[in-house]
Formats: sequence, C-alpha cells, structure tokens
Amino acid sequence: MVLKDYQERLLELLEQLELDMSNLYKLLAEKFPKYADLWATLSEQEILHAKWVKELSVLAKDEKVVFDEKVTRTYTVKKVLEMIQDTYAKTQANKISLMSALSICRDFEQSILEKEFYNYFITKDPDARALINQIRTETLDHQVRVKKAWEEERKVALNVTRKV
Repeated sequence: MVLKDYQERLLELLEQLELDMSNLYKLLAEKFPKYADLWATLSEQEILHAKWVKELSVLAKDEKVVFDEKVTRTYTVKKVLEMIQDTYAKTQANKISLMSALSICRDFEQSILEKEFYNYFITKDPDARALINQIRTETLDHQVRVKKAWEEERKVALNVTRKV
C-alpha cells in the first residue's frame, strides 16, 4: 500500500514533533539546570526518535511497514507542534517556572502516548517492530521520568508552603 500525500505529511510532522521536543528539552536544560541531566537525556532520545520516524517513513514508502494513521489528521499533530513551540518561546522569555515546565512536558509526553502515534505502524519485520517498540517504550519512560521530577518539585513546594 503506497503512502498517500497526507500520510507522508503526517510522518514529516511526527519527525518534526520529535525534533521540536528535543530543542525544548535542550533549552530547559539551560534554563533549569537542576534537572539538566534529565533534560539532556530526553533531548538526545528525541533526536533518535526523529531519526527512527524517518527510517519508518522510508520503510513505509518501501511497503515494508504499513502506516495506518487511523483518525489522526495532520492538524492534530500541528496543534501539538504549536503548543511545543509556544512553550519554547515562553521558556526562552523566562515566562515559565520549573514546575510549569515539568507539568507541560509531562503532558506532552502523555499526549503522545494517548494519541498512540507509534501504534500506527504495522509490520511483520522484526527490526522495524523493535524500532517501533523502542520509541513507544522510551516515550513512556520520558513521561514517567518527567512525572517523577514533577512530583519531587511538588513535594519541595508543599514543604516550603507548610514551613511558612
């Protein structure tokens, strides 16, 4: 099954989403050094995810992977991209707190999981399946790690409030 134009565009947008998340995490590492290691790790993994999406696109074009986007449309991914870019701009302008950054990034990762972007690839090829599973697993790990950092910050904030 040959990819349709809108499917190719959707795959390009998914690749861009991963790159934009990487750039956001890179900026967050600069702005919030307390979690620099977390942000840097996530940024590096997002670059890998973008590379893997590109590989999956090639496999889909070669008909080794079926890309079934289900009900997702390009505007859905564009909306997520806009939110990432908006967060980047606010972060750059120092208009976002660490707690907000953690909340937003946790929500971004959760959104990617809920939209199941990486469940749209169907293949019998074990290497391609491993690639898809790796992206899915790492995205879940991102959400868990950011949520853990958010919970740590929340505890700190609650303890400060109680002492006042």
